[in-house]
Amino acid sequence: MKILAFSLLLAVLCACTDPDQNISGAEGAAAGKSVAAFLQAYQAQHFRGLPDTNQARALAPHLSLRLNGLLEDALRGQQKYKVRFPSDKPPMVDGDIFSSLFEGATRGEVEAVTESADTATVRIKYIYADPATGKTIQSWNDRFLLIRSGKNWLIDDVEYQGSWDFAVRGRLSAALIETASLGQ
Repeated sequence: MKILAFSLLLAVLCACTDPDQNISGAEGAAAGKSVAAFLQAYQAQHFRGLPDTNQARALAPHLSLRLNGLLEDALRGQQKYKVRFPSDKPPMVDGDIFSSLFEGATRGEVEAVTESADTATVRIKYIYADPATGKTIQSWNDRFLLIRSGKNWLIDDVEYQGSWDFAVRGRLSAALIETASLGQ
């Protein structure tokens, strides 16, 4: 069911890179397409929590050097935490780390892309619907923060914007840094 839901999300994201959507100019379309390509690669890996080394390698071309490094550091920190505290559940071991909702989204659309010379922000409107009924349970926006690398846009961070009580808050980078530090 999660595969179908994520496939629907990806289809919506890809469709939203159409010039008639809320995307500014050709570069805006490119930044939106970069996020859609990342989400497709993420979905193909079928994982929750931090990616293992092979999964991270598959996502690496879509991410900045900084974010790739933070993922590697967090994975090492998580592994050290498991050794030090074998009976505890380590941080970032499950859940969707790329959205505000632990369960992830079932639908989404690019609402807007803004960019400057070397940065872009892709705002996604997400919806999580009950898998049995299709009824919307939660909707929210998250933002992907991108940097330009040559002619490509790479994801440098995710800004969580969910506003419900148990929403993930802050930025992915901060959560990765915290997880890395727990293993020290």
